[in-house]
Amino acid sequence: MSPKNNIPVLNLTQIIVGIVAFSQGVQHLADLSIQYLYKDDFHVSPSKMGVFVGLSQLPWIIKPIWGIICDSFPILGSRRKAYIVFCGFLSFIGWQLMAYIGVDNVYVAVALLIMISSSVCICNVVGEALMVEQCANDHAANNVSVFFGFKATGGLISAYFSGMLLMYLTKKQIFLINSLFPLTMALLSLKLKETQQTRPSQNIKEVLSVFWTFFSNPKIYQPVLLILAFMMVPSSSSIMFYFYTEVLHFTPRFMGYLKFISCLGTLLAILLYRNFLKDVNFKKIFVTTTIAFFFCYLSTIPLVTRMNVQWGIDDRFFCLGDSVILQFIGELNLLPILVYACKICPKNIEATMYAMLMATMNFGTFAGGQLGNLILYEMGINQQDYSNLYIFIALSSIFFILPLPWIHLINDKAIQNHQEQEPPQIQDNEEKQNLIASVE
Repeated sequence: MSPKNNIPVLNLTQIIVGIVAFSQGVQHLADLSIQYLYKDDFHVSPSKMGVFVGLSQLPWIIKPIWGIICDSFPILGSRRKAYIVFCGFLSFIGWQLMAYIGVDNVYVAVALLIMISSSVCICNVVGEALMVEQCANDHAANNVSVFFGFKATGGLISAYFSGMLLMYLTKKQIFLINSLFPLTMALLSLKLKETQQTRPSQNIKEVLSVFWTFFSNPKIYQPVLLILAFMMVPSSSSIMFYFYTEVLHFTPRFMGYLKFISCLGTLLAILLYRNFLKDVNFKKIFVTTTIAFFFCYLSTIPLVTRMNVQWGIDDRFFCLGDSVILQFIGELNLLPILVYACKICPKNIEATMYAMLMATMNFGTFAGGQLGNLILYEMGINQQDYSNLYIFIALSSIFFILPLPWIHLINDKAIQNHQEQEPPQIQDNEEKQNLIASVE
């Protein structure tokens, strides 16, 4: 066995990464409570709720800023663990405030959720940076699968209990329970020592210089722009929440089951990809899953037009099956992109580069969500009128396949060759230029 395959099964860095990923997933326990808070307590429309949810996603769009801060400004000599501890405590305080004052005013709630989202995002940036540092050559797929596997497991647990708890507890009590997860993450991370000495920090100018030199290569920015186009699909999540609860009269418990089955689909996709598909050509798996997701997404039309009732298929059974299939294929479609992003990150600025790539995807999702809200508003689709919802779904599905003709811009073999030739550290301008030359 070659030395590069002798990677420890588990080390302290991977433990920290696992804690961060699991905590991020389990904090989704409050997602349903927040949606019901907007709908039932604050009485906002589906499009307006989509805007508020989009605002809480803003910190994820500026992830490169968090990455630059982590790469450039160590706290007590640590570029990683100290940020996890600090932001874990900040998230704990945010959920506490959400429980006591956020439930009374919609704008206070939005502001607090932005603060919480920022702290979770910084922890995510650090966790992903640690994950990328662990990705030695062909082990990128394994590390990405483990990270998102921990996250999916946390999401699976939170989804199972999210709807059930809403049947017995108030939203305030759920927010208080949710505050315990980031607090636990901070306390556990506080007791762990980083497995390697923190490398010398770089000033912001140096980080930006290396970043720009690397990203200005067409072989890098063209695939990133293509990924952005794939992510900009008009979202129907807010209107579908209203459709499920107002038209189909799904209870909070069943809404929790839907989230649970979706998370189960995510976990199954991660296991399948890690064990059987990680060595499959990127374009082959991505094109196949994109086309499959296009047709599966159209399967929502029979539900909103009530054709499933004519076919004798119960709404709950139809939604459960549809949710697990959509999430399963959607995750298989996303994982190759995450692995690709992990592979193209240069040394020493892992947090900055990976955060930028993830921010690109998050911006695409954000833009798609706001585009969806605008289309819903212009088409007059709201909680009183769902007659044109099937048209919206059909229109959204087209966005999934529009960028496919440009899939040739993504060349994962060139990136793999670049990773094998990349110097261990970027120390001067000559090495920075070699970094680009190695891709070509």
